[in-house]
Amino acid sequence: MMPKEPMRGATLFSHANKMTKAYHVMLTPLCKEAGLPPLALDILLFLANNPEHNTAKDICRLRGHKPGIVSVHVERLVNDGLLERREMPGDRRQTRLVCTEKAQDIITRGRDIQWQFGLRLMEGISKEDHETMHRCFERIDVNLDEICKGGR
Repeated sequence: MMPKEPMRGATLFSHANKMTKAYHVMLTPLCKEAGLPPLALDILLFLANNPEHNTAKDICRLRGHKPGIVSVHVERLVNDGLLERREMPGDRRQTRLVCTEKAQDIITRGRDIQWQFGLRLMEGISKEDHETMHRCFERIDVNLDEICKGGR
């Protein structure tokens, strides 16, 4: 059953922005300790958690970041020894980004923070409501894909 009125866009954007801010608040201690800006740590964790999406283009497409910003942070991560650039087999024009051994401690700690963040978001939500929310987000994702493709 559809609600009388859908949630307003401003409310949805507000929730998304607040979630991003809260996520960065939780990452701040690790960012400070590692000497990394939040977006650089986000990129490192994205690559570690999604090894099949290992190009700067993938980061821009899937995370919605501008190429120039991604390039600056990737360069920093490479210079800090946390990422390596490797040629794509069969296409020397493309470069894969691979996390180094030096990055593993930061990645492990970052993943723990991501896990804790997810748990904090779900505090006070019943298992049944969590399952419903999961199904709703799956459907919302399909709807978003259709909208982005110009559907309805």
